[in-house]
Amino acid sequence: MIYRILTYTLILGTLFGCQKGPEDPAFSLSTRKARLTGEWKVNNFSATRTGLIQEYDGESIEYTVNDILTFSRSLTWSFDFAKDGSYVTIRSEQVESDSLNNAQAYTSEQIEKGVWEFSGGNDSPSKSKLVLLVEELKTTRSDQNSNVSVTTFENPRRATVYDIVGLSNEKLKIRFDEIQSYAGGSSSTLESYTMKKL
Repeated sequence: MIYRILTYTLILGTLFGCQKGPEDPAFSLSTRKARLTGEWKVNNFSATRTGLIQEYDGESIEYTVNDILTFSRSLTWSFDFAKDGSYVTIRSEQVESDSLNNAQAYTSEQIEKGVWEFSGGNDSPSKSKLVLLVEELKTTRSDQNSNVSVTTFENPRRATVYDIVGLSNEKLKIRFDEIQSYAGGSSSTLESYTMKKL
Protein backbone atom coordinates (compact mmCIF):
# COMPACT_ATOMS: atom_id res chain seq x y z
CA MET A 1 0.00 0.00 0.00
CA ILE A 2 2.77 2.44 0.97
CA TYR A 3 4.62 1.47 -2.23
CA ARG A 4 1.58 2.46 -4.35
CA ILE A 5 1.17 5.79 -2.57
CA LEU A 6 4.85 6.60 -3.10
CA THR A 7 4.63 5.56 -6.75
CA TYR A 8 1.54 7.72 -7.39
CA THR A 9 3.13 10.65 -5.57
CA LEU A 10 6.28 10.32 -7.68
CA ILE A 11 4.27 10.10 -10.92
CA LEU A 12 2.11 13.11 -10.06
CA GLY A 13 5.17 15.11 -9.00
CA THR A 14 6.87 14.28 -12.28
CA LEU A 15 3.80 15.15 -14.37
CA PHE A 16 3.19 18.51 -12.74
CA GLY A 17 6.87 19.29 -12.11
CA CYS A 18 7.78 19.43 -15.82
CA GLN A 19 5.83 22.56 -16.56
CA LYS A 20 7.83 25.71 -15.73
CA GLY A 21 6.45 28.15 -18.32
CA PRO A 22 2.77 28.76 -19.06
CA GLU A 23 3.05 27.10 -22.51
CA ASP A 24 5.40 24.26 -21.53
CA PRO A 25 4.18 20.72 -22.20
CA ALA A 26 2.45 19.19 -19.18
CA PHE A 27 4.74 16.17 -19.47
CA SER A 28 8.05 15.56 -21.25
CA LEU A 29 10.55 12.71 -21.13
CA SER A 30 13.29 15.17 -22.15
CA THR A 31 15.02 17.51 -19.72
CA ARG A 32 14.80 21.27 -20.28
CA LYS A 33 18.46 21.27 -21.29
CA ALA A 34 17.88 18.50 -23.86
CA ARG A 35 14.85 20.37 -25.26
CA LEU A 36 16.79 23.64 -25.55
CA THR A 37 20.04 22.35 -27.06
CA GLY A 38 20.19 22.43 -30.83
CA GLU A 39 19.63 24.89 -33.67
CA TRP A 40 16.54 27.10 -33.73
CA LYS A 41 15.12 29.32 -36.48
CA VAL A 42 13.34 32.48 -35.39
CA ASN A 43 9.83 32.29 -36.92
CA ASN A 44 8.33 35.31 -35.24
CA PHE A 45 9.76 38.28 -33.38
CA SER A 46 8.23 41.49 -32.14
CA ALA A 47 9.87 44.29 -30.23
CA THR A 48 8.57 47.58 -28.93
CA ARG A 49 11.06 50.15 -27.71
CA THR A 50 10.57 53.83 -27.12
CA GLY A 51 10.22 55.23 -30.65
CA LEU A 52 10.76 51.93 -32.50
CA ILE A 53 8.56 48.93 -33.31
CA GLN A 54 9.91 45.79 -35.03
CA GLU A 55 7.82 42.92 -36.45
CA TYR A 56 9.43 39.82 -38.00
CA ASP A 57 7.45 37.04 -39.71
CA GLY A 58 10.25 34.57 -40.45
CA GLU A 59 11.19 36.15 -43.78
CA SER A 60 11.18 39.93 -43.48
CA ILE A 61 11.37 42.44 -40.68
CA GLU A 62 9.35 45.64 -40.62
CA TYR A 63 10.56 48.69 -38.72
CA THR A 64 8.28 51.53 -37.64
CA VAL A 65 10.10 54.61 -36.36
CA ASN A 66 8.20 57.13 -34.22
CA ASP A 67 4.89 55.99 -35.80
CA ILE A 68 5.90 57.88 -38.98
CA LEU A 69 8.47 55.99 -41.04
CA THR A 70 7.97 52.32 -41.95
CA PHE A 71 10.34 50.14 -43.97
CA SER A 72 11.06 46.41 -44.27
CA ARG A 73 14.04 44.20 -45.05
CA SER A 74 14.71 40.55 -45.77
CA LEU A 75 16.08 38.75 -42.70
CA THR A 76 17.27 35.31 -41.61
CA TRP A 77 17.85 34.65 -37.91
CA SER A 78 18.94 31.59 -35.97
CA PHE A 79 20.08 30.56 -32.49
CA ASP A 80 22.26 27.53 -31.69
CA PHE A 81 22.38 26.39 -28.05
CA ALA A 82 25.13 23.85 -27.28
CA LYS A 83 25.10 21.29 -24.45
CA ASP A 84 28.27 22.82 -23.00
CA GLY A 85 26.40 26.06 -22.21
CA SER A 86 27.63 28.13 -25.17
CA TYR A 87 25.41 29.71 -27.80
CA VAL A 88 25.68 31.45 -31.17
CA THR A 89 23.06 33.59 -32.84
CA ILE A 90 23.34 34.72 -36.46
CA ARG A 91 21.18 37.53 -37.82
CA SER A 92 21.60 38.36 -41.54
CA GLU A 93 19.73 41.36 -42.96
CA GLN A 94 19.47 42.37 -46.63
CA VAL A 95 19.24 46.14 -47.11
CA GLU A 96 17.89 47.29 -50.47
CA SER A 97 19.43 50.16 -52.43
CA ASP A 98 17.98 53.62 -51.90
CA SER A 99 18.19 55.86 -54.97
CA LEU A 100 16.85 58.90 -53.10
CA ASN A 101 19.74 58.84 -50.65
CA ASN A 102 22.21 57.40 -53.18
CA ALA A 103 22.80 54.34 -50.95
CA GLN A 104 23.81 50.96 -52.35
CA ALA A 105 22.32 47.66 -51.29
CA TYR A 106 24.29 45.75 -48.67
CA THR A 107 24.15 42.76 -46.35
CA SER A 108 24.53 43.22 -42.61
CA GLU A 109 25.36 40.15 -40.55
CA GLN A 110 25.55 40.07 -36.76
CA ILE A 111 27.09 37.08 -35.01
CA GLU A 112 26.71 36.94 -31.23
CA LYS A 113 28.54 34.32 -29.15
CA GLY A 114 28.21 33.74 -25.46
CA VAL A 115 27.10 31.54 -22.58
CA TRP A 116 23.57 30.45 -21.72
CA GLU A 117 22.10 29.08 -18.51
CA PHE A 118 18.75 28.56 -16.87
CA SER A 119 17.72 30.72 -13.94
CA GLY A 120 14.77 31.20 -11.64
CA GLY A 121 13.89 31.03 -8.00
CA ASN A 122 12.24 33.36 -5.48
CA ASP A 123 8.96 34.31 -7.19
CA SER A 124 9.53 32.24 -10.35
CA PRO A 125 9.97 28.47 -10.82
CA SER A 126 13.46 27.02 -11.14
CA LYS A 127 14.70 26.99 -14.77
CA SER A 128 11.85 29.27 -15.89
CA LYS A 129 14.25 31.92 -17.20
CA LEU A 130 16.99 31.85 -19.85
CA VAL A 131 20.09 33.99 -19.30
CA LEU A 132 22.23 34.90 -22.34
CA LEU A 133 25.63 36.39 -21.47
CA VAL A 134 27.30 37.92 -24.55
CA GLU A 135 31.05 37.27 -24.83
CA GLU A 136 31.64 38.36 -28.43
CA LEU A 137 29.66 40.46 -30.88
CA LYS A 138 30.77 40.64 -34.51
CA THR A 139 29.08 42.80 -37.15
CA THR A 140 29.92 42.46 -40.83
CA ARG A 141 28.68 44.75 -43.58
CA SER A 142 29.33 43.95 -47.24
CA ASP A 143 28.00 45.67 -50.33
CA GLN A 144 27.62 44.43 -53.92
CA ASN A 145 31.13 45.66 -54.78
CA SER A 146 32.55 43.28 -52.14
CA ASN A 147 33.60 46.03 -49.76
CA VAL A 148 33.57 44.49 -46.29
CA SER A 149 33.51 46.24 -42.95
CA VAL A 150 33.98 44.12 -39.81
CA THR A 151 33.52 45.30 -36.23
CA THR A 152 34.18 42.90 -33.36
CA PHE A 153 33.56 43.54 -29.66
CA GLU A 154 35.05 41.02 -27.26
CA ASN A 155 33.80 40.66 -23.71
CA PRO A 156 31.06 43.28 -23.89
CA ARG A 157 29.67 41.65 -20.69
CA ARG A 158 26.04 42.21 -21.47
CA ALA A 159 23.47 39.74 -20.20
CA THR A 160 19.77 39.47 -20.93
CA VAL A 161 17.32 37.45 -18.84
CA TYR A 162 14.35 36.09 -20.83
CA ASP A 163 11.17 34.57 -19.41
CA ILE A 164 10.61 31.14 -20.97
CA VAL A 165 6.95 31.20 -22.03
CA GLY A 166 7.10 27.74 -23.60
CA LEU A 167 9.79 25.13 -24.31
CA SER A 168 9.00 21.87 -26.09
CA ASN A 169 11.10 19.63 -28.35
CA GLU A 170 9.96 21.61 -31.42
CA LYS A 171 9.06 25.11 -30.22
CA LEU A 172 10.62 27.80 -28.02
CA LYS A 173 8.90 31.02 -26.88
CA ILE A 174 10.82 33.58 -24.83
CA ARG A 175 9.99 37.10 -23.68
CA PHE A 176 11.93 40.10 -22.36
CA ASP A 177 10.30 43.06 -20.62
CA GLU A 178 12.22 45.99 -19.14
CA ILE A 179 11.58 49.54 -17.99
CA GLN A 180 14.55 51.82 -17.39
CA SER A 181 14.08 55.00 -15.38
CA TYR A 182 16.50 57.87 -15.43
CA ALA A 183 16.53 61.57 -14.60
CA GLY A 184 13.95 63.24 -16.81
CA GLY A 185 12.10 60.16 -18.03
CA SER A 186 12.07 56.46 -18.74
CA SER A 187 12.32 54.00 -21.62
CA SER A 188 10.72 50.61 -22.05
CA THR A 189 11.57 47.50 -24.06
CA LEU A 190 9.31 44.53 -24.76
CA GLU A 191 10.56 41.66 -26.94
CA SER A 192 9.02 38.29 -27.76
CA TYR A 193 10.48 35.46 -29.85
CA THR A 194 8.94 32.29 -31.25
CA MET A 195 11.42 29.74 -32.63
CA LYS A 196 11.20 26.37 -34.33
CA LYS A 197 13.83 23.67 -33.88
CA LEU A 198 15.68 22.67 -37.06
